[in-house]
Amino acid sequence: MCEKMKIRRSKIPFIVILPVLFPYLVLFSLICILTNTFMEILFYNNSLFILLYLIIIYIAALICTTIFFIRNILLHRDFIEILKINMIVKIIQIPAYIVLFLLGMLFLITIFTMGISVVLLVFNGMAIFLTGLIGLSGIIRCFFEKKLSLKNTVMYAIFQFIFVIDVIFCIIIYRKMRGQNGKRNQISS
Repeated sequence: MCEKMKIRRSKIPFIVILPVLFPYLVLFSLICILTNTFMEILFYNNSLFILLYLIIIYIAALICTTIFFIRNILLHRDFIEILKINMIVKIIQIPAYIVLFLLGMLFLITIFTMGISVVLLVFNGMAIFLTGLIGLSGIIRCFFEKKLSLKNTVMYAIFQFIFVIDVIFCIIIYRKMRGQNGKRNQISS
């Protein structure tokens, strides 16, 4: 008997939108600083308003991510779905990180703009922490479902918070878990 498999599309939950957009908001803030028009219209030529704006947005994104994390753990959400959302979020953020990294390197050239590079580094770390929590919830769910050993859980959990490696390993863990789950579904059929 042949049954058609349903293809489920993953939707990014609304609660994760702010953490997804945070690196782009950092990039937008940098553009505002570098262009007088946006800076004057939106922030009254005051860089401290931009900093305050980013901190408020970050706190809201951290609250959203923490709620998403807790709900995933306590409500026993599907670990493959969480890992897929994590992978999509991190892939969506790649263009922002590339531009922020290149601008950060460019600003290191002169002594006058090194401070901007340091601030970009801090905000990149904050953004990686947000997406790292999303990935961490999926990895913890894998551990609770006995799909990962403690050693691999710790390793993958650490990798969720390391720049560039986080994207590589979120794809690896998603493909690995999806493959394991697919094999078990075939065996039980």
